[in-house]
Amino acid sequence: MRTTSRAGFTLVELMVTVTILAILSTVAVVSYSRYLARGKNMEAIYFLADIGMKQSTYFSVYGQYVDTSEAANSFDDDDFYPTDVAHGNKPWEILCPDNKATYPGWCALGARPGSATVNYQFVTVGWAPGDADPPSAYITDPQRQWWYAVARGDLDGDGTMSTFILSSEISEVFYFDEME
Repeated sequence: MRTTSRAGFTLVELMVTVTILAILSTVAVVSYSRYLARGKNMEAIYFLADIGMKQSTYFSVYGQYVDTSEAANSFDDDDFYPTDVAHGNKPWEILCPDNKATYPGWCALGARPGSATVNYQFVTVGWAPGDADPPSAYITDPQRQWWYAVARGDLDGDGTMSTFILSSEISEVFYFDEME
């Protein structure tokens, strides 16, 4: 009499394997999402650093800093460019000298992000003779000439803005809700 054994997986073994694969794929998706968010955050940090270098150069030539906002020492929501970057990846359409009349601050500064599309909105405000004191959140010593730049974006559309700030008084970018 011959006995035959069947090779294969039991239902329990199959369920355990599927569960392990589900856990591993969830971890991978979360890790990849964080990786993408960090990459997008680096866009803001690099562009703010470029703005800082351009502000220093502009000041050494002209004796004042550049504003891309309409207000003398602050900004409001309408001053950010691009005007809307909900969910990211919007075109940077300022081409200087063609847009010099529309965006005089950006054209004077000569700053441009590293790619044709951006995930954040940007604004920079700089000291000029006769300006009032800036917001103390950005500049603690308004008696010195100053500038600050802000990047913000809502990459996941939940209404929480990732915000990055660089100013003439700090050498590192401050950030809030960077992994919103």
